[in-house]
Amino acid sequence: MKRAPFFSWALFALYALWFSALQGALAAHGPLPAWTPDLGLVLLFAWAARLRERAPLAALTVALARATFSADPPAAVAAGVLGALGLFAVLRSGLEVDRALPRAFLCGLGAFGLGGVLLLAREVALADQASGAGLEGVRLWPMALATALACLVSAPLCQRLPGLAPLRRRA
Repeated sequence: MKRAPFFSWALFALYALWFSALQGALAAHGPLPAWTPDLGLVLLFAWAARLRERAPLAALTVALARATFSADPPAAVAAGVLGALGLFAVLRSGLEVDRALPRAFLCGLGAFGLGGVLLLAREVALADQASGAGLEGVRLWPMALATALACLVSAPLCQRLPGLAPLRRRA
């Protein structure tokens, strides 16, 4: 393995960790925790079309970074992130989804799906404890909308992060 791609993948993992830590800090200490965007998905969707067949590796990297700063089960996080990427990959085969608006819409839809998977995992864990606690009042649309807006604004910046240029697939 050449040194430049390895260094770029290490930087991608580092950016994913930083974005996940920032997302956790915003959710814990921000004024509107329900409106905290999923910054890891923004990074993933910004690079998904450029990585092509290596995109699942990037999705697992983002999922691992998110699981590091989350109380959610890592398998549920990985399933949700890979599902969001799968939606992008399926639609990419027939549509032009790497433009700003379609990418932002799919990123928001992927965040909604990831939130649904994580809510289902939490419901199963709470049902197993039989504590009577539930997640009835949780709404996913504010996070999905914030993620779509964050993707619309910051995906071009994520594509220009220092050190990631060797990951770009040449046509």
